[in-house]
Amino acid sequence: MIGGKRALEAAYEKIQKAVDRTNLVRKVSSVLSVCIIIGLLAVYVAFLYGTFQLANVAVFVQHAKSFEKPKDAVKSMAIGGVVNAILMVMVVLGIMTVYLEPEMSRQSVPTLFMVQNGVGKRFMTPLISVLIILGAVSTAVNMVAAMVQRICHGLEKKTQQTKQEQKKTVTKMQILVALVCCVADFGIAQFGLLTLIQKAYSILAYLAIPVILVPYIVHMVVTRMDTRNERITEEKS
Repeated sequence: MIGGKRALEAAYEKIQKAVDRTNLVRKVSSVLSVCIIIGLLAVYVAFLYGTFQLANVAVFVQHAKSFEKPKDAVKSMAIGGVVNAILMVMVVLGIMTVYLEPEMSRQSVPTLFMVQNGVGKRFMTPLISVLIILGAVSTAVNMVAAMVQRICHGLEKKTQQTKQEQKKTVTKMQILVALVCCVADFGIAQFGLLTLIQKAYSILAYLAIPVILVPYIVHMVVTRMDTRNERITEEKS
């Protein structure tokens, strides 16, 4: 009887250990599943943000005219990525100091709300306001200039102006396109910043996938990252 009781106790201990291990494995698997889901969501959001930025390709092309060779673009992207990452981390850390405030979710400009409730708000509030205005103006100028260049480039090919004349003069078509873009931007801005960020940006990101991303990937595959065109040019020269 004693031996049978000890055997039952030993069996019970083994079963208990197995159950504990099963619970541990279940908890670990649950945590890993949550981490994987969060990671996939982060990758998905980052992908959408990247495709949204592709919509600014006209601005990229305009600024890339100053590059002397393709390798300059790699250097520019590397430096820009590092600088943007540092600035984004600083903004995120600053917003984390006020994200528990009840009014935070209703703010159209979170960084301005952060400064208004932070240290040195008397000095920082007018400074951040000026920086926001300068940033908006510089972005608008670049966007409108890129749209004018993109729309008018094909139309100006039909004229008989030389390249030097085109660089020196501003055509009526360019003025008209710039005016239309400014009016359109002003009208879109009336929907509010939060509406644009929450809805319009995501729609633009989805549209950029078939319109810009897929054609670019196909182009890079066909031209072998533009190396085929360079070889053809070198052979002809």
